[in-house]
Amino acid sequence: MRNMRAIGLLILFSCSQPQVSPAQSSQKSLRIGYTNLELVLSYLPEAQQVEQQLRTYERKIIEQLNIKQSYLQTKVEEYSELKQQNKLTPAQEEERRKEIMRLDEEIKRFQEESEQNYAKKKAELLQPIIDKLQKAIDELAAAEGYDYILNNSNATGVAFILHGPKEHDVTEKLLKKLGVDTTKIQKPDSAATPSSAAPKK
Repeated sequence: MRNMRAIGLLILFSCSQPQVSPAQSSQKSLRIGYTNLELVLSYLPEAQQVEQQLRTYERKIIEQLNIKQSYLQTKVEEYSELKQQNKLTPAQEEERRKEIMRLDEEIKRFQEESEQNYAKKKAELLQPIIDKLQKAIDELAAAEGYDYILNNSNATGVAFILHGPKEHDVTEKLLKKLGVDTTKIQKPDSAATPSSAAPKK
């Protein structure tokens, strides 16, 4: 269902950018920094833990769904076999059809509820990371004098910023503020895609 890129996209749209008033922009030129949120998230232990928790949660849902679908399939096969052998009265046939329809509806309802519960759990798990990331971005922007800090890629790997001065790439500074040991960070070159810059697992 979900992966680190999906988490990155959700966090990208959750983190607001610092606002600049018209008065500010007329008094001085804008100072714009950029970072790679997907890369930052790939080094955050909290984000990795959330990803693992969501995978475990998803796996349990799939296991439950498989059990329900297997049971339904068994009932369908039983019904078909008995019907072919003419071993069902009209009343029994109707009863089994209703049972199959009920089981099918239960599975559809389970799928819908599971998707809703998954989304809710994901939002709950991500909120502390979103808050921490936004706080670090705000503090970094204030300390470095940036009016805006933009993201240079989205969760699909398509860059929002196609070119920017390297001195305004605040990714390493942001990682340090988040408590990440940047001596182990793989430095992507300008041609590298976000996925190639992520740490190998």
